[in-house]
Amino acid sequence: MSKYSAPLTAAQAEELGDDVGRIVAFTARALNREFPNLSLESLAEAFTRPLVLESTALRYLAALENGATPGDAAGQAGAALIETWADARLRAAEITATT
Repeated sequence: MSKYSAPLTAAQAEELGDDVGRIVAFTARALNREFPNLSLESLAEAFTRPLVLESTALRYLAALENGATPGDAAGQAGAALIETWADARLRAAEITATT
């Protein structure tokens, strides 16, 4: 059973914000450790945009609803964040290369 239920209470909303914040922070740190040329500050800025936070929260909640443990759900949301970010970077590089 998920630790969240719709509609979220104020306490659940705060806890979800904390969970998503940790997912974003761990994801940015992991990318920075693996690729030290990536600025941790730039990653944090990219990962804390409202749309990114919302999509990360939705992915996290969906994984929880599908029976994932909080740790597995966080891992799935973090992996999706990396994949989306990498795809966006590749598309931007392709556009830059063709202009």
